[in-house]
Amino acid sequence: MLLSCQNRDRLRPVGYLIALGGLLSTACVASLNQTPTVRTEPLCPFEGTEMILAVQAETPAPDLLQSVAAVIAARVHELGVSPTAVFLNEAGQIQVQLPEETDIEQATQLLNSQGELTFRAQKASADSATLNLLLQEGAAAAVTNDADSETLKANILQLFEAPQIRSGDVNEATVPVSTSSRSPEIWLEFSEAGAQAFADLTRDMAGTGRAIGLFLDDELLSAPTVDVRYAETGILGGQAVISGNFSEIEAETIAAQIRSGAFPAPTAVVSLQTVVLDEACEVISSDRL
Repeated sequence: MLLSCQNRDRLRPVGYLIALGGLLSTACVASLNQTPTVRTEPLCPFEGTEMILAVQAETPAPDLLQSVAAVIAARVHELGVSPTAVFLNEAGQIQVQLPEETDIEQATQLLNSQGELTFRAQKASADSATLNLLLQEGAAAAVTNDADSETLKANILQLFEAPQIRSGDVNEATVPVSTSSRSPEIWLEFSEAGAQAFADLTRDMAGTGRAIGLFLDDELLSAPTVDVRYAETGILGGQAVISGNFSEIEAETIAAQIRSGAFPAPTAVVSLQTVVLDEACEVISSDRL
């Protein structure tokens, strides 16, 4: 293991981050014949789930809506179901059609999150004991289901610097097929700029005892430390793995969000219902979920 993770509790299971010397060759990635695109009209006839998402802006510009819709189309493609449709409706919202066999819980998790991955150095002034206490507080509160998660997230986040690496610095994120009993892992391959930023960050943090925080939408996924032997060059190679007590769906959802990129503006699911449309796109039946 090239990066060692301190034994910390967290709001969700703490993982660890390691660098890989080889290429990502055993990864499992969703693949369909269709190319993820934004349509100009819905699928008709259609039977399945209809999801509507809204960009959280007073009057979002058309190019912003198209950019958000493109990310949504890429994420829908990751679900591995067909046929699907993503299009802009007359209200200026993004409408998604998903077939009956879709795992709606997974689809909602995938589409109802910004999906921004960041790597942040723990501040030199931040006490590691304070971080440990916050993570233990979150773990204990989660058991009793009374955690103020937004406050905890904010308190943890303030112990870390601004992001040094973002989702845009990652070329690929995959979940390899594993025959072991270990929890699923998320394998990352950085861009050239991302690989250099990762080497610089791990060099600067090596031997300090301070953590590198891996956050998804400002929620801490992992907080590893870097061994002192990397103080001269940092960790080279441009690949890394996030590993922890993720479920398979959690790991695949996080990887899909990283692959598709973060939404360019805050976006939220505002409507979810099952629908049946006829060939003229008239609603035969609908049922809000």
